[in-house]
Amino acid sequence: MALALTHLRKLLGDEWVEAEVVRNKHSHLLGLWHQAAPDNLCLKYTEDLLGQVLTNRNITLKPEALAAKLKSTNDFVSTLAEMESAVFLAQQGFAVTVEPLAPEKGPDIQADWKGTPYFVEIRTVGLPEQERRRDDVTEEIFAKLKKKPSSYWVQLTVGREYKRGTQQLSEAVKALFTSLDALNGVKEARLYFAGKDDGVLVMAGANLNDKHRDIMRRANFIAEFHHAGKALLETPASFMEPMKHPPEPSKDHERLRQILDDKRGQLPKGSRGIIVLEVSKAFMLSEFSIDTALYGDRVISFAPVGGPSEPVGETIESRNRRGFLLHTSRVSAVVIQKRKVEEGKVMNDWYVYPTNRLDADTIRLSLEELQRFGDVGDRKHLSAENAPK
Repeated sequence: MALALTHLRKLLGDEWVEAEVVRNKHSHLLGLWHQAAPDNLCLKYTEDLLGQVLTNRNITLKPEALAAKLKSTNDFVSTLAEMESAVFLAQQGFAVTVEPLAPEKGPDIQADWKGTPYFVEIRTVGLPEQERRRDDVTEEIFAKLKKKPSSYWVQLTVGREYKRGTQQLSEAVKALFTSLDALNGVKEARLYFAGKDDGVLVMAGANLNDKHRDIMRRANFIAEFHHAGKALLETPASFMEPMKHPPEPSKDHERLRQILDDKRGQLPKGSRGIIVLEVSKAFMLSEFSIDTALYGDRVISFAPVGGPSEPVGETIESRNRRGFLLHTSRVSAVVIQKRKVEEGKVMNDWYVYPTNRLDADTIRLSLEELQRFGDVGDRKHLSAENAPK
C-alpha cells in the first residue's frame, strides 16, 4: 500500500513529491525507494523521521533550508543523518537548534542542556573509493546479466582498472555476452579479456598458442562460466577482485583520521565540541580502525633487561601519538552512529568516544554528559571525573 507521505508533501510540495518521488523523474533516492516499493521501509522511515523533526518542540530549524537540502540528490543522505542526530538529541532532553550560525559556516547543531551549549558536527562516512567503485561496477554488470537469459552462472574476476560507465567496461561486458552466446552447452569455460579485440574464450581441450597464453597472462577481466543444468530467465553472477600480493593492510583508520580532521574546523574553539560519524554504509569498518584513528596505534614493548641471562618481563602496552583526539582542543568526544534494521524497523545505535587529551585548553565531559550522547562502553575512565590530575 502506497504511503501518504504527509510530511514530505507538506515540506517539499505536492508537485515535487509527485515528480521526484512517485514518478522518480531524476533518480532521487526517495524516488528509487518508491520505485522499489511504494511502502518501502526506508521511505516510511524518512517520512516518520521528518514528522518528528517538524513537530518536536525541542527542535528549532528553518524549514526552507531543510527542504532545499532534502531535495538535493547530493545533500539528501547527509541531511538524513543530521535529522537523526537532531531527533536523538531532542529525545535525550537537549534543546536543539539546526545550523545555529546560518548563513555563516559553523556546526550542524547546537544542543543546549540547562544553559550549557554543545556544538555538534555530523558527517556520513560512505564506502572508500575502491569499494564504491567495485559496487558501481557490479551493479552495472549484474543489471545487464539480469536481462540475459542463458543456461549458465558466471563468476567474475574484475581488475581495479574498470569503472562504471566507461568504454573499457562496456567492451568487457560485450565480450562477456558474446561468450555466453558461443558456449553451446559446454559444461565449463573461461573468458580472458585484456581489452577490445584482445580476449580469448577457453573451453576444455582447447589448443592454445603463444598469443592466447599472452592474453591469459595480461587479462584483467576474467569470467568463469558454469552450466546450470537448465535454461534460466537471467544469468546469475558472483564477483571478486584479484588478490594483491602481498595483501594490502587496511587503511580505514587513516581515512577516518582525515575525515575527522576536515570536520573539526567547523567547531568553535574553547567549546564542548562533538563530531558524529554516521558509518552505516562503511559496513567493513572495524572497532580496531575506529579505536586506532581516535586514540593512536597500540604499542607493545618490554622493559630493558640487564643481560642475556635475565628473563624478559611482562609486556607494557601504550599508545603512540597519532590518534586524532590528542591533536585537537575543539573536540570533547566523537560519536559513532550505526543505523540498522531490526524486526522491520530502522533503528540507531550511538557509541561515545571521549577525548584522551589532558591539555588545559580541552573541555572534557563528565560521565553524565557523555552518556547523554550515547553508550560510553568501556571508555568511562576517559570522563572528566576520572581523568588523571
